[in-house]
Amino acid sequence: MKDLQKVPTSLTQLQHSYDQLYQGWMGEHKNTGQAAYILNLLQVQPGVRLLDVACGLGYLAAMAADRSVEAVGIDISHVALQKAAKEYPQVGMFLLGDAQRLPWSPHTFDYVVNLGSLEHFIDPAAAVQEMTRVLKPEGKAALLLPNSHHVRAIYNVYKYGELLPDLQEFERFATRVEWEQLLTANGLRVCSVHKYDTGMSRVYKERYKVFWYLYNIFFRLFGRWIPLNLTYTFIFICEPEEK
Repeated sequence: MKDLQKVPTSLTQLQHSYDQLYQGWMGEHKNTGQAAYILNLLQVQPGVRLLDVACGLGYLAAMAADRSVEAVGIDISHVALQKAAKEYPQVGMFLLGDAQRLPWSPHTFDYVVNLGSLEHFIDPAAAVQEMTRVLKPEGKAALLLPNSHHVRAIYNVYKYGELLPDLQEFERFATRVEWEQLLTANGLRVCSVHKYDTGMSRVYKERYKVFWYLYNIFFRLFGRWIPLNLTYTFIFICEPEEK
């Protein structure tokens, strides 16, 4: 597993980093297409309970609530949760807290989701154990995680000799097998793996805007043929190992 920059040493340090990010570009970035895809993969039905771990701006929890799901979100960022609570009053709860110490009893939720966040935690293994603990024996979890060897990363190694950071202060990347090993070692059984790669959706430096638009058009025409193991991110659909 590749630590591109320093790993956070305290929750205060991690919280400060994400409060700053949500005051900036992350406060404007919503991937609602990704969230809808996750909910469809899980086949979420009305009347169930769903926990969004590291919920950020809260839009996945809101989309679940709009499907008559009892959805709650937890995040470490004050700024993100203030934005979420203001925009999505239909969500039952947005809670400030640590994903490595979830404040719920065992077997509370039918579904647990964690999208693009586990790689930023102080202790990813502890967070997986906590998500497993609060998941019902028949429940399912969905985790979206970044690939260390996606197509653009390989190009960056070719051109620059290294992997490049992804606009966040603390982050890890790993291969599909390495992520699976982390999940299975901490209580989850991987039921299926799906690729999620929609090109470069974030706005980078202004002078490169035309390039990003052209790249995304090309990607949407031909990106479907990228192999699973070279996709930008993986979606792992899991269930508790012990039922």
